[in-house]
Parts: sequence; structure tokens; C-alpha cells
Amino acid sequence: MILDNHLIYIDITQLCGIGCDFCMYSDKHTIKQDLNLNELGEKNISGLINHPEVKRVTVSGEGEPLNRIHIFKQILKLSKGGIAFEFISSGFLLQRKLIEFYDKVNEIVTSNGDTCNIRLSCDSYHIAKIKSKPHGASIKYFFEKRPQGLTFSFRSIDTDKEFTRNYLKEQLLAYGYDSELETVDVLEDHLLSGDSIFKIEYKSLVKPTSVKAGEYMDLGQYIAAKENRIKKSFTLGSLNGEGLPNGMDITIKPSGEIFFYGIESLNLANILKDDVDIEFFKNIIRDNKMVNTLYSKPFMEVMGDLNSDDSVKKLIRQTNNPYWIIKELNAFDENLLNKIS
Repeated sequence: MILDNHLIYIDITQLCGIGCDFCMYSDKHTIKQDLNLNELGEKNISGLINHPEVKRVTVSGEGEPLNRIHIFKQILKLSKGGIAFEFISSGFLLQRKLIEFYDKVNEIVTSNGDTCNIRLSCDSYHIAKIKSKPHGASIKYFFEKRPQGLTFSFRSIDTDKEFTRNYLKEQLLAYGYDSELETVDVLEDHLLSGDSIFKIEYKSLVKPTSVKAGEYMDLGQYIAAKENRIKKSFTLGSLNGEGLPNGMDITIKPSGEIFFYGIESLNLANILKDDVDIEFFKNIIRDNKMVNTLYSKPFMEVMGDLNSDDSVKKLIRQTNNPYWIIKELNAFDENLLNKIS
């Protein structure tokens, strides 16, 4: 299997004061564990993020990463240049503090020759709980300062499209900016203002218990939308466009434990205790039958293979996110995923 253009996803905290109903990690928020890097942890992360096959390094959390800004800066400073960073956040800080954060991140990534996209949550769940609205203020910052190393985008959920569109247009207008929306596909809009384009990405609503069936994309619809975008079958891992090999999606947790994103039943190593590199993870995919299948076989075919049991059928039918269904299936039967081929 050829693997290239990997994602490194670093969760730096479980602390969160938002508590969205659909959060995949709501069960972690009472633990409140933070990532604290030792010498080996820094060495391992440096080796991973600076590897030439890595296409993006995303820093977020099983909680809100703005609670651990110093760890984010520590990670940024490990760069040897040319890295595309991403920071996913609710942006809950007071606007003055948020602008200070933007200035410092821009200073670090610019001096290293990197970039960083700030992706702000923009759904009704987050916004209802954030007093200092960061969205319009962030666009204002972008237009006024034109930071060399920073870009901005937004993330929402598929049931909140109209809310998100209206909210962002109102936010920009409040700061004196006209804008319009352009639909790219069912998972992406573009917010156009002046000479700039700000991406809005829509994720599937995990655990849609409060939403009626038919008002959100089910698993098959969500996978179909993903496949329409990349023009090939959806598998787990880092998805790349038609004609390009997919990559690994390596996730580092606040405990230092490392997993392939979505396959949290398989603990691969610990960034704080074990020597790891890109080849270490490639070898796991080549040697582990379950992971190899999830990385190479079309996802809906894998779900079809598991559809023999009525209880499993019900789980698949009721779960609309490919990463969440893996977690649900493993909780139902920890040996089930080991049977796929």
C-alpha cells in the first residue's frame, strides 16, 4: 500500500467549557487531562511534523485548545519550516486576548516559514455559549493586518447550514463588510468578502438524538458527499484527491497515547514514552489486518460486511459519522472489527 500526504492531529487538552451535545469527546471533559511534552515527546513530534510526507498538522483538543496556548506555541516552535498548521477552536477568548494570540502565532509561523489556518467553530451550539463572538472580529483582524502567516476558515454541522450562513453574514456586516455566499457542495460553502474567500466546512452531526431522521445526512449520504468531493471511494485515513495515494491520519491524545484517527480501539504507542516515526506507523498499517482493511477497502463495503447481525445493522443505521460508528461498533463488540477483511 502506498501512503503519502499524512495528517498529524494533536489533541492538547480535554478541558472544555462549551459542552456541545454532539461532541465526540464529551465523555472526556470530566477528566480534563492536558498534554505536557517531555524531551522525548518533543523529539517525536518534531520528527513527525517535519517529515516531508506530512501535508498538515492540526492542533485542537478533546476540549478547547485555547486553554493550552503555551503547548500550541511549543509545538509551533518545533518546526523546521514549510509546515501547514491548523488550529481548531471555538475562539472563546475576549477579543483583545484573541488578537494577541493571533499576533503571536503569526509571528512564530512567519519566522519559521510556516502557515497556520485558524478554523473557528460556527454552529448554533458553540455560538450560544460564547459571550465574546470571535467570527467577525477575526475577519476584521485579517483585513486590517493582512497577517502573512495566518488564514481563517469556519466549521459547522450539516443541520446548521442556514444558521451559519446568516450568522456569518450578520457578523461581517456588523463590522462594515459586505459578503456573499457561494455553495461549493453539500459539505462546503465559501464566504466571499472583498478580495478574500473564507471556507465554511460542514461536518456530520455526531449523535443526532435531538434531530429527526431526514433532517441530517445519514452515514451513506455523508460518505457519498465525501466521495463526490474526492472522486474516489472513502476509506479511513488522510483522504487525498483522485489519482493521489491516501495517507495516514495519526492522532496524539492529551495522555500522549497515539492512535489512527477513528480507530481508538488500537493504542499504537505513547509520544512521551516510545520512540516513533513515520515508518513505525506505516509498518502497523501494512501488518495489521483490521487497519489495513479500513485504510484500503471502501468504507461502505466494510459496513456491508458487518451487517449480518440485526443489532449491528441498527447501530450502522442510527450512526451517521464514519469515525463515530467505528467507536460504537467496538463498544458493542470489541472483537467485531478484528473480523473485517
